[in-house]
Amino acid sequence: MSVVARQSLKYSIVGYFSTLIGILSTVFLYPHDLDFAGKLQFVFQTAMLALPVVALGIMHANVRFFPKMVAENNQQNLFKFSVGFILANFSIGLILLFLAVLIFPQLKTTDFWEMSVYILPVALLLAIIQLCSKYISIKKRIVVPNIFENVFPKIGMVAAFLFFFLHYLSEEDSIWLFVGVFVLALLGMLLYLNRLEKLSPKIDFSFLRQDGFQRELMAYSFFTFLGSMGSVVALNIDTYMIGEMLTFKEITIYNTSLNLVRMITVPALGVYTISAPIIAGYIAENNMQDLKALHHKTSLYLFAIGAVLFGLVAVGIEDLFMLMKNGDQLAKGLPVVYIMGFAFLFDLATGFNGYIISNSKYYKFNNTTTVALAVLTITTNLIFLFWFKMGIVGVSLATAISLTVYNAVKIVFNYRKFGVHPFSNKYLYLLGLLTVVLVVGQLLPDFGNKFLTLCYKPGVAFVIFALGNQIFKIIPVKEVMPKSLFGKK
Repeated sequence: MSVVARQSLKYSIVGYFSTLIGILSTVFLYPHDLDFAGKLQFVFQTAMLALPVVALGIMHANVRFFPKMVAENNQQNLFKFSVGFILANFSIGLILLFLAVLIFPQLKTTDFWEMSVYILPVALLLAIIQLCSKYISIKKRIVVPNIFENVFPKIGMVAAFLFFFLHYLSEEDSIWLFVGVFVLALLGMLLYLNRLEKLSPKIDFSFLRQDGFQRELMAYSFFTFLGSMGSVVALNIDTYMIGEMLTFKEITIYNTSLNLVRMITVPALGVYTISAPIIAGYIAENNMQDLKALHHKTSLYLFAIGAVLFGLVAVGIEDLFMLMKNGDQLAKGLPVVYIMGFAFLFDLATGFNGYIISNSKYYKFNNTTTVALAVLTITTNLIFLFWFKMGIVGVSLATAISLTVYNAVKIVFNYRKFGVHPFSNKYLYLLGLLTVVLVVGQLLPDFGNKFLTLCYKPGVAFVIFALGNQIFKIIPVKEVMPKSLFGKK
């Protein structure tokens, strides 16, 4: 097995493990104190919002210009310049923030300002962590960076919550513990980087003055910043909006429902990782026939798996909430499950449409659409929160509408430029089966024992999907299950 294949497999395993930590903590831990859990989530996701502004796309430039830097033996100098750039940019941002507060004192009343003592250090640490991650990924090592970048924050949040909930630390100290985990993640990342490539203490930035490279570097970084900013805003603005305009408790209620339904997207991680180089090859060869076939097949499989998982979650979620601590309050997030569930399903149904664009000569279109997505997400959130006053239901509607429009635009673009789309008649069969499952799930009687009800309703839903698949021949099971189960080697 090649290094790329091994790393991709391990990366997927780490991704599933990270998701499992998130689901278990969401179900069994955070409901015990909705307010404090919301504060931790607010700190992290607001820091994620600030991250692109702190980094301004410089980490992506390390990947883009790595071949050029290696040829001149300047790759470490670019890395060190990038660290300095992030620190300088962060310092300028702090000065501008304090000036803004002096000019507009009302900013001191925001949750962002109140929590900024935690948010800003996390944003800075995340920027350098992601820079290290990008630099290490060039060496075809993505597993260990993924642990520091994605698993550590989840473990840190769990640890901070437990220390507070068990009264070992105060609220303030527990949040600082959470911040401290990012310091450990950065140290671990730097040690791993130094192990792969001994870091030299020498600094030489003269390469920036050669052939106008500094201007090219800054232009590329700013362009990628626009694309990443749009994506980050779209993915994290909901938590920030809820924290500022509603309550920290409602952050936890919203994210609990969101995280439980987001699990339907987990299988896409491995599929996209495996498919990305194949897509690039087909586009480079202008092999639209095979690209279309792969697009149809993977999209259908992802939609089918997503429909089954969403059906199981939807019919059992209410009973699960009733078994959880503060379940009556968490149940307020039930509409979020359905709204975001269908939005994620449509996202899965569209397959790797974004990968097709990013691997083609039209790659800049992705950056344009992500910026538009961010603007649309913010606008719709403000409409549903301020005008319609719909609370977390409005936030989920805003996010779902934005995500759906974003995917629809990319479908139309791919069809016009490449003549490919993901859809087939089998999608209608799956939608029909999902509708039957949701209706039957509402009609099935409840037992006195909620746990028994939680087990048998998803069981019935799974049987309906299995029978429907057998009747309509939607997915050939032998193609997606290990061959050993069918007596083949």
